[in-house]
Amino acid sequence: MKQTVILYASVHHGNTRKVTEHLARQEGVTAVDLLHDPLPDLGSYDLVGFASGIYFQAMHQRVRQALDQAVFRPGQAVFFLYTCGAPLGDGAKGLKKILAQKGIPWAGTFRCRGYDTYGPFGKLGGIAKGHPNARDLDRAAAFLRQLREA
Repeated sequence: MKQTVILYASVHHGNTRKVTEHLARQEGVTAVDLLHDPLPDLGSYDLVGFASGIYFQAMHQRVRQALDQAVFRPGQAVFFLYTCGAPLGDGAKGLKKILAQKGIPWAGTFRCRGYDTYGPFGKLGGIAKGHPNARDLDRAAAFLRQLREA
């Protein structure tokens, strides 16, 4: 089994934290909260995940900074995980460009809906209530298992 770490930033409703902590419990990944913990040495991990909610069609700025600062070794692969109220576009698009510039293989992206009350959604009571739910968490675990087997 591939050693896996997920570096995450979860701000508003804890949607991304919920998914990441589920993967830590169920799949044995190491979870690092980028808003509170320093960037770890990534050398001992085969898979490195970067995770956050989506803010203005992009992942959290701290996740981008961590990817910029990260030092990778040959043979590592990177994946992205994000939660969003409305699954529109590719929230990891900008980070994939950074990976390509660094010459690091992109292993895949997992996204699921997450409760969102930003801007006009708040006036409506929010969207994607109840997400991420058990099905979303099961899908995230299946995604990670598939990456580890590849």
